Amino acid sequence: MLASGPARPDTDPDFPTLHAACRQLDFELTRPQYDSLVRYAQLLRDWNRRVNLVSRRDTARILAYHVLDSMAAQSLVPPGATVVDVGTGGGLPGIPLALARPDVKVVLIESSRKKSAFLAAALSAIPVANARLLNERAESLPALAGDVVVCRLAGSLPEVLRNAARHRRPSGTIVLYKTRGSDTELAASRRLLARWGLRVASQKDILLPLSGVPRRFVVLGS
Repeated sequence: MLASGPARPDTDPDFPTLHAACRQLDFELTRPQYDSLVRYAQLLRDWNRRVNLVSRRDTARILAYHVLDSMAAQSLVPPGATVVDVGTGGGLPGIPLALARPDVKVVLIESSRKKSAFLAAALSAIPVANARLLNERAESLPALAGDVVVCRLAGSLPEVLRNAARHRRPSGTIVLYKTRGSDTELAASRRLLARWGLRVASQKDILLPLSGVPRRFVVLGS
């Protein structure tokens, strides 16, 4: 179903508010970065009336929740890394990560043509020079040897691991966006992790600024 109308202009936090929130995530947001993120959020809302990119109930909190959640993993990305975002959908977390970390290269993988059309438009309009789009199925691509593979809301854990593991370089990591209830899921996937030569290297629990949503980052490595 199409959204009823454009989002109100007052739905996004202003620069001082988002800047303070990013400081809680241990990085300094610049004004140009903020302006690009606002433009991205506006584009996402506009396209969301035609293409299902985020839940309709979330259109008022794209910056306050989705973008901050995406950028919260930036501390887990080494300087100069190649980041592979498997099943990026509307560009989350890849586009906010690319904007927050101009030192890294981000590869956005999305199989949907409609979502990829949005991503191409966003990368062109903002622009995001350090991100590129691959409109392909992750399992159909040659191995991309990413230093960090990120997965946010990208399907079941077995599917995510199958697609993410093949695009990770041997010394790289996979960062999963999970909740604090993920222990049971991970315990049930021990054999699958072992099959891919993976283990839980670390976990990081945070409460996202502004939204207060709990997030657990699970880092998988060799």
